[in-house]
Amino acid sequence: METELPYFDKNGKEIKEFAVLKVYHFLGVNEQGRGRKHYYMYKWVRLKESSGKLWWHASHLENDSHSGYWLRAVADKDTHIIKGTEIVQQH
Repeated sequence: METELPYFDKNGKEIKEFAVLKVYHFLGVNEQGRGRKHYYMYKWVRLKESSGKLWWHASHLENDSHSGYWLRAVADKDTHIIKGTEIVQQH
């Protein structure tokens, strides 16, 4: 079965199946109510089959709802780099 081309985190490291990603979410107020803090989400990467091809998909860590997004939706179309995303664990 054909597999979609690989994607890369902000440091240029290739994202592989079962990687845990730290994904920038938003800039908000810190716990003291002043200043700014970067908030992140954590995602788990899997290959999912659709239309006879394997595609890269990022799912939530907390539940098994199968919700998430396709990496192609957030990556640069030419470089396949996903800005604001960093691999925190990978086998």
